[in-house]
Amino acid sequence: MDKAELRRAVIARRNAIDLDVRAAKSAVVCARLVELMEVGGTAGQRTVAVYAAMDSEVDPAAFAAAAAARGWRVAYPCMLSATDAMACGQRICMRTVAAGDVSAAPFIAHPTRAFAATDIDSSRFPIVPAEALDMIIVPLVAFGQTGARLGYGGGCYDRYLPTLSATCQIIGIAFDEQRVEHVPTDAHDLPLPNIVSA
Repeated sequence: MDKAELRRAVIARRNAIDLDVRAAKSAVVCARLVELMEVGGTAGQRTVAVYAAMDSEVDPAAFAAAAAARGWRVAYPCMLSATDAMACGQRICMRTVAAGDVSAAPFIAHPTRAFAATDIDSSRFPIVPAEALDMIIVPLVAFGQTGARLGYGGGCYDRYLPTLSATCQIIGIAFDEQRVEHVPTDAHDLPLPNIVSA
């Protein structure tokens, strides 16, 4: 099965999970993420990057809320315009969002839309340097036993993850139903060191 076929099959499987079951499983994943953040990382203020769940993805919103309640900085991915992406060599950046500003961040409301730097209020939603992240939560479509990850096909995280510090916890989150026997990979596909599923 090629990547496109596997992507369609696993998304269909994920979509079939009952909404209440998905919510319960997301809560279990978020609780585990809080545990991992509390035991890992450095002293002082921590910075975590999460994503805004789309469709039937595991929803990390409860983890983001718990992180903000502990005084941790929470950042979300912002897709960059073609010009900005060319200038920095990345298709995404992470922008800090205060808990009360989540509904006002256009890149959270429209996670797949590309934004020019001039479209975003950088004083309200500052870019977090990749090396400043203590933890990043990575979305995925499917995963295998060895940490192989199948994403949505854009390669954004495959290019972004190598820019993180060596101490950053990189964690993919998924439902158990997204686990597969074999994930087809290419040379640029990076396995994830940690995957939390429920």
